[in-house]
Formats: sequence, C-alpha cells, structure tokens
Amino acid sequence: MIDGRLNSVLDNEKISKALIDNSVEKLGSNKRIYIFSDHCDSRKPYSKMLENLGKVRDLNGNIINGFTTLGSVMLDENKRELTLSNISVQSNKEPSFITKKELKAYNDGKIKNTQRVQEIDKLIEEETYHTMSTLLHKHLQQQSEALKKENPELSICHVHDRGCDSVEYLEFIKETLGDDAVVRAKKSRNSEQTKINPKTSRKVKVKLIDSKFANEKVYLIDKLTIKGRYYQQVKCHIEWDIITLNKKEYSTVRITLINRDAKPIYKEPMLLISTLKITSYLQAKEIYHIYLHRSKIEGVFKFLKDVLGWEEYQVRDWESIKNIISICYFVGGYFYEIQSTLIEDETVQMICNLAKNKGVISRRFFLEGLKVILTAWHLDNFKKRTISPMRCLGRCKAYAGIRNGI
Repeated sequence: MIDGRLNSVLDNEKISKALIDNSVEKLGSNKRIYIFSDHCDSRKPYSKMLENLGKVRDLNGNIINGFTTLGSVMLDENKRELTLSNISVQSNKEPSFITKKELKAYNDGKIKNTQRVQEIDKLIEEETYHTMSTLLHKHLQQQSEALKKENPELSICHVHDRGCDSVEYLEFIKETLGDDAVVRAKKSRNSEQTKINPKTSRKVKVKLIDSKFANEKVYLIDKLTIKGRYYQQVKCHIEWDIITLNKKEYSTVRITLINRDAKPIYKEPMLLISTLKITSYLQAKEIYHIYLHRSKIEGVFKFLKDVLGWEEYQVRDWESIKNIISICYFVGGYFYEIQSTLIEDETVQMICNLAKNKGVISRRFFLEGLKVILTAWHLDNFKKRTISPMRCLGRCKAYAGIRNGI
C-alpha cells in the first residue's frame, strides 16, 4: 500500500489533500488565516542506497545525504488554534528536478552531458520539470485555492523565513494568489538609499539593515525569555518604512531588542518585508508579532524528529520514502488535534506520569508514557512465552560459566 504496488494505495498526495481538507473544514470560516511554511531537511548522512538520495545541509552547514520536506501549519484569526495543513517531500536528485545552477547552465549551453540535455529538453517541453520555486508555488497554491473555494472572502497571510526573500515570491503571493506575505529579509538586501564609497568615490547602495527608516517607536517589554535565557526591561526598537522592488511598493520593518545594559540582544536587527500596508506603529508591531509565530512550525518539526522519529525510516524506494514521511506528518497532525483531550483525560494523565513528566501533560510525555507501557507489555509477553525467570537466570549463569571455561 505504501510503495504503490497495490491498486488501492496511500500516497503522499492523498495525505496532503486530507491535511488540506481538514484545515479547510476547521479554519475555513475564519475571516483571516495565517499560513506558516518552511523547509525541513530529512537527514540520512549514513545512507547510500536510497532511491533519488539528494543532498542537504547538516546543522553545521556541511553537505550530507538526505531529502527536503516543505511543511505548512495554519493559525486561526486569533493565532491560537494550530493545524498541520500540508506536506511535500522533495529530492534535488530526482530526474525531474532542475537546480537554478543547472537551469542557467542549460540556457547558456554549458551542459556537456548530452543525455541530461535531452532529458531537460523533454521536461521543459512537457512542462513537467521542478525547481524549488515551482514546488513552493504549487504547495502554497493548493492551500490558498482550497481555502478560498470554501470562503472566497477569506484573507490569507503567508509567513516565511529568509529563504523566500525574493521579488518573485512576493509577486507570486500578491499577484497570483491574491494573498499577503510577511517574509524575513536577508541582511544582504539593498535599500533605495545610496552613499559614496570613500575608497572608490563611487555611489553605492546602502544595505537595508544599515539604512535610515522614516518612522520609529520604542516600547518596553517587562519580561522576555529567549532560548531559555531570561531578560527584564527589554527595549523593543521598531522602525518602519516603504521599499520599492520591481516598481512595486512593500512595507519594511526593522526590529532591534536592547537589554537593560543598553546592549543589543542579537548581533543583527531583524528585517521584515511585507505586502501589508503600514500606516501606524501598531500595524508595524503587528507584522513583527505575526512573524514571531513562525516558531510554531519549528516546534512541529522538532516534535516530529525527536518524538515520532521522522528521520528513522528504513525503506529505500522513492515512493515509500515520500509516503512514510507524509504519514508521519499526518500522525503528528493527529496529536496536535487531540491536544485538549490529552490535557483533560485522566487516563492520558496517568500515561504521561509514567514518563516522569513532573505534572506536565503534553504530546511528548504521552508518547513517552506509551513507550513505557509497550516495553512492559513486551517484557511480560516474553516471560509468558518462554521459560520462567529463575530458569532463565540459571541458564544465563551456566552459559556464562561455559564461556569462562568453568
């Protein structure tokens, strides 16, 4: 069923559709929806025989074997109800995948492999090739169209990290989907301001991160916790302005956090670009707060990897790999769905206590508690189906004696 050999199969496309349909049913009646999407590498550093085994980066930035997933979660208009909404699995070694570098080399006639040139010719002619951009666009469009089919008046805001800092992406969200976007900008992005380079005496662009913003406001955060570190009396310096990209105007927001010793908490300020218009400090602050919710999808990925073993699959063929990863995402969605049940149910509380949870009722401790029960069941089953514990101990001692020459 998983590898596609049966007439009735459970594949990643069906799982994605089920996730999207569930999201529409749960959140489609809202006036506004926030969709947080991000890539997450499925790292298989020691694998060599997996079909279409691609290349990804490890936590230190080194190139290793693995696959790339693109997941999305949705938040309702009050930013409280989290729903896992879509999953795509990709490999940059799939025959239909073309990297930007390879596509440029193809257009410049610099690919020497004749067979690969013919493959790309066919893929382009039949419009069946994939790039990271086309896969991202398809992934987002599936969700946007499904939601708006149910509720045409729905307002959707897509939130992304620095990997989507491009004019192409912003225009796709605004012009093609008719949605809004909040994207974290790269520190290398230029502003419209210029300065004279003292070494060359030439006019050069000022980086957006160093430019002057037209508006600013400072507000105080009494208590703030960042990565387990506690801060008091933090000053949040918010600046906002307009930037023109490809003859279109976008809002920009720059955020700097200052501790009570008057030192920046982060080495660099945070830069955000949005299709949303900003006419006041409160709107600039809202864009900042929208982006902060992006950490929720990172929490989902951590849960899938640490608790559900998202990277521990051992199947080899490409269809099974895609389907196993998608099923795991679907199961993760189920545990997020039953969060309220986990907290209230007495049996669930008892199971969580088995994991030494110190009173915390959560998805993680529930699964850890189930592991304890499963281990105990296996041990009990072993005792019943084999010799008695005392005879087993006696045989172990005898065996140890034989090995030691007694």
